[in-house]
Amino acid sequence: MSSNGARHVDPRGSDAPTGRGRRKWPWIALVILLVLLVPAITLGQAVQRFVSPGANEVTISRCAATGSNINLAIDITNLERNVESFSIFVEILGEPFQQVVRSTTLIATDVRAGRTSQVTEQIPSTQQQVECVIVAVGGELPFGIDLGPIEPVRLKAP
Repeated sequence: MSSNGARHVDPRGSDAPTGRGRRKWPWIALVILLVLLVPAITLGQAVQRFVSPGANEVTISRCAATGSNINLAIDITNLERNVESFSIFVEILGEPFQQVVRSTTLIATDVRAGRTSQVTEQIPSTQQQVECVIVAVGGELPFGIDLGPIEPVRLKAP
């Protein structure tokens, strides 16, 4: 109140925000942008590493049914100049009619440049006659999540 009893009226209105309140929204917008942008970029980079694996050479060194398991061994050679990780997608064909009886993903991590790494797996199965087919080779799995062979890395249609 003023000294003469007249009431002072703010020309901006009584509910007008203070100077600090008006400057908060750019910071809030920036925080929201960062919260959305950083995970999107990280996910994009992870998927790109998976879809575009380094140059490699892959061979099946063992695919044999023994009792109640299928013993599988894959050799992968890193032809790049850097350490690479690979995901190898394998389908196991069995009788009757050479149909897919199992699918598996083998992971070769930190394969040094010019080196060969062997990855093995024992897969439970009652099949006695099997054939293993490498379907695709991808890069490192995004966040360890097996996406399966996707079209850019697929070598051969099933």
